[in-house]
Amino acid sequence: MKTVSVIGIGRVGLPLCLSLAEAGFKVYGIDKRQDYIQTIKNKEMPFEEDKAKELLEKHVNSNFIPSIELNKVKESDYVILTIGTPVDEHLNPEFKQIDSLTRNLLPYLKKNQVIILRSTVSPGTTEYLKDLIEKETEFKIGKNLFLAFCPERIAQGKAIEETKELPQIVGGIDKESTKKATEFFKKFTVEQVESDARSAELAKIFTNMYRYINFSIANEFMILAEEHEREIYDILHLINHNYKRGGVKQPGYAAGPCLYKDGFFLINTMPFNELISVSWKINETTPLYLIKKIKAKTALKNKKVVLLGMSFKADNDDTRNSLSFKIKKALEKEHAELKFHDPLVEKFKGNLDEVLKNAEIVIIGINHSEYRNLSLDYIRKLVKKDCLICDIWNVFKQNKIIYTV
Repeated sequence: MKTVSVIGIGRVGLPLCLSLAEAGFKVYGIDKRQDYIQTIKNKEMPFEEDKAKELLEKHVNSNFIPSIELNKVKESDYVILTIGTPVDEHLNPEFKQIDSLTRNLLPYLKKNQVIILRSTVSPGTTEYLKDLIEKETEFKIGKNLFLAFCPERIAQGKAIEETKELPQIVGGIDKESTKKATEFFKKFTVEQVESDARSAELAKIFTNMYRYINFSIANEFMILAEEHEREIYDILHLINHNYKRGGVKQPGYAAGPCLYKDGFFLINTMPFNELISVSWKINETTPLYLIKKIKAKTALKNKKVVLLGMSFKADNDDTRNSLSFKIKKALEKEHAELKFHDPLVEKFKGNLDEVLKNAEIVIIGINHSEYRNLSLDYIRKLVKKDCLICDIWNVFKQNKIIYTV
């Protein structure tokens, strides 16, 4: 049985551990958070993830062993790093975290191991790690130690099924590293697409940025439609209905730990960065623009405002970089009376009827299924009769962004 150490078992690493255990590997899931590790050992999932609970109960403490001990790496044939490179306060790539981890790993590396970077990183990070390892050890990458960047491209909440189903990009630092990493992924993924490390790093970021830029185009079109006193959803229908070159996306809040920062990995050294930087500016300011439009219709001071959805994406409990918190801060500045609800985020769970009772403004922060299943008639029975709805996601199917209930 081949052994794998997965370092950093958060929302990327833990589902991967479970997928590997199900595929027949012995897996060490390593994380420095003792209480977090204990939660997993107790067979409790620390976040929402489809099909993960049953795999955790099946494999934990047998062929999946959660641990805080980095020395488990020396027992492993494969070492997978699921930490990325964040950005600093100036939005430049920050290497301290991955540099520190790699240096701590060095005493436990052994000949012929395959090291795989899994999370989104700044282009050139895999080469940086190669140089660091060769500088600090006797290993030669591609000869007696192998290194590749193999990004995850899963949707949070769907990691278990998508790990198996999606083509896996394999970007070795050299041809032998690509070969070794491909052999590994053949054991549990349906298809492998081979390349080099830098191309794979760019492919991951380009994938994220393509989605992010599409959001910004949709949001800018929404703003332009509002300025022309027209509804974007009516116009999207005109564009997309039975038109084979349609496909313009609907507006929404584009956020999360990846989409927020990944573009800055590409533009921090380049003068021609307008498309990505403007997309960031549009997406980050869209919530504030809509609050401005609400203020043009009614004062916010002392109004009961209900914000529905605090996570950064639908049907997920992850609040990192959620734009709902930007809305929250802006409303606090206006001295509104705020109430929050999210069916998946523990802090914001509660009785929805009570939260909505006598609301004067309702803002849809994220389009959870629970909200999409609500009717406007249900809302009308609870809120004040002149309550304003701000629904960028069109969950109530009114084809309007801001309207009176």
